[in-house]
Amino acid sequence: MLDAAKRLLGNVGLYVLLQKAVGADRLRYRCLDSLEMKPGDVVLDVGCGPAYYFERIGDVRYFGFDTEQRYIDHAKGRWGDRADFRCEVFTEAHAATLPPVDKVLLFGLLHHLSDDDSLELLRLCGKVLAPGGVVVSVDTCFEPGQGRVSRWMSENDRGEYVRKPEEFTTLAQKSFGEIDGQVWTGVTRIPSSFWMMRMTAPV
Repeated sequence: MLDAAKRLLGNVGLYVLLQKAVGADRLRYRCLDSLEMKPGDVVLDVGCGPAYYFERIGDVRYFGFDTEQRYIDHAKGRWGDRADFRCEVFTEAHAATLPPVDKVLLFGLLHHLSDDDSLELLRLCGKVLAPGGVVVSVDTCFEPGQGRVSRWMSENDRGEYVRKPEEFTTLAQKSFGEIDGQVWTGVTRIPSSFWMMRMTAPV
């Protein structure tokens, strides 16, 4: 039954509806609000999905990457005239073509990637970052004192690499000199724990 529910998330409408029903949209909005984006900022969003939060971002130069064609088609249909959406894995070749990036968004992505893939992605994010730029990630995590419902949510997340906060931080330290991390609870409607990182000063 759980596997069937996860497969349904491939349906764009159901995915967006579920995100808003459980309050996952609040998580993304909180991250976006913390970034204080300015008009003209260059924004890279890796794992953008259908980018249902795009209107919250503002007047920026936006590049969105995702590997799910249905999600990208949806995003292009809504905002393709205002943003660059690509159904591709973000790679070194893409990094070489982008202008310096002010804000990098990694919303709910790292817990879907292995350590090696996470390290490579974070390296690329550091490479494209403009002076004074910031990378923000937020992911389901395991954390001390987690309640039963929250732990169940972490254990049954679609991501195969749900980690402890210190494990996410260790990955980030390979590419960034300054990392500000916080456990977020009480953001979504269902008890859940998330690890948010602000990464700056690429090394």
